[in-house]
Amino acid sequence: EPHQGVPEEILRLLRGSEPGTFDSALLAGGWNLLCQEGLSCFLECERLGVEVHVAGVFASGLLVSKGGTYAYRDAPAELVERTERWRALASRHNCSLPAVAIGFAALPRCVTRVVIGMANPQQVEQTMAWVKESGTVPCAVWAEAKELGLLSPATPVP
Repeated sequence: EPHQGVPEEILRLLRGSEPGTFDSALLAGGWNLLCQEGLSCFLECERLGVEVHVAGVFASGLLVSKGGTYAYRDAPAELVERTERWRALASRHNCSLPAVAIGFAALPRCVTRVVIGMANPQQVEQTMAWVKESGTVPCAVWAEAKELGLLSPATPVP
């Protein structure tokens, strides 16, 4: 059963409403280093002038910790392997994986906010350091990610 915030639900709401009904949308999942299913949603939001707030940038925590869960279940081996490929790519460019994840979430022009959950002061401090670092992720990361098959050739990058 789909839940609100997934790309298809946002598209359904936008297309079923009068123009100008929505000025923003929360995309919760569907746009992170492990899943870019939200691309069609971004394209529609850009066309309509709707701002997008992106949540789920750490893929249920998989992009900030070793192993773990994805979508509230044990992470499939394929996603753990893909995460490690991203981690190696980030490392080659002297970046942390969480900073690359935040930088990626903010790439689409229509994204005006990146939503990140934090549970304690230490996580706030660490997350703010990653946010600052995300502004220094080199464009070469995105080009190499496409070459490695980590990003679809259709994914718009700088």
